Amino acid sequence: MLLCLVHLHLNGLGLSIAQLDLALSGVIPMHTHPGASELPLVVQGSVITAFISSVNKFYLKKLKRGDLMVFPQGLLHFQINSKGRKAISFASFCSPNPGLQITDFVLFANNLHSTLAEKATFLDTATVKKLKVVLGATS
Repeated sequence: MLLCLVHLHLNGLGLSIAQLDLALSGVIPMHTHPGASELPLVVQGSVITAFISSVNKFYLKKLKRGDLMVFPQGLLHFQINSKGRKAISFASFCSPNPGLQITDFVLFANNLHSTLAEKATFLDTATVKKLKVVLGATS
């Protein structure tokens, strides 16, 4: 669970920074920033980070205090707290408006008809309906 997200725009500098506080076993789910690359720096705890390249290769790294990783613009990535205590990191973005698309919400928390979601994701009817209910979809 993500405890806290503070996002600061640095007016006129073309940058933004977010503080990410991850609870025990906390997860920042698979997502992308269509408008910027991300550079997370862990300042407390330990975080498992990964992104998927445009040729579907996973790049996985366990970050400890002082470590950082680059998530290239537009690529899917996630973060998981890997220790038994709260983890804190700061994510810098090369844009004041990096955007955010959380994959599960993009696919299932919308008004896309379930039959189209099934075809687009290769999931069965029951799974799509369950995900839509859990994520608050309108159809």
